[in-house]
Amino acid sequence: DHIYLDCMQAGMGCACLQVTFQCCDIHEARHLYDHLCVICPIVLAISAGSPMYRGYLVDIDCRYDVISDSVDDRTAEERGLKPLKNDKYVIPQSRYGYVDMYIASDEYNDTEVPYNETAYKTLR
Repeated sequence: DHIYLDCMQAGMGCACLQVTFQCCDIHEARHLYDHLCVICPIVLAISAGSPMYRGYLVDIDCRYDVISDSVDDRTAEERGLKPLKNDKYVIPQSRYGYVDMYIASDEYNDTEVPYNETAYKTLR
């Protein structure tokens, strides 16, 4: 009931199309990002291009979860599987995970996003 993929290449090595957009400023880039967050899952579902891995038919239709799992380097504590002892935060998703907030406006955001307050103040 498992297909073992032995390296990150098994996820990232799947065929894909990458597109680069050029925007006139950061505000247009954030607006475009928010719109792509809505349309990309639809295009991904329509394409359904990864039904097989290592010669086995799988019960998923796209490679996104495979890529996300292959680069997920959170500890068990950061995943919320163990109580926090050595780590500071529970991180709800992989760094290569789904988008859980919009960046052009806070109007539609309804999730708590963990962040490092010290780093935020420095960068602000």
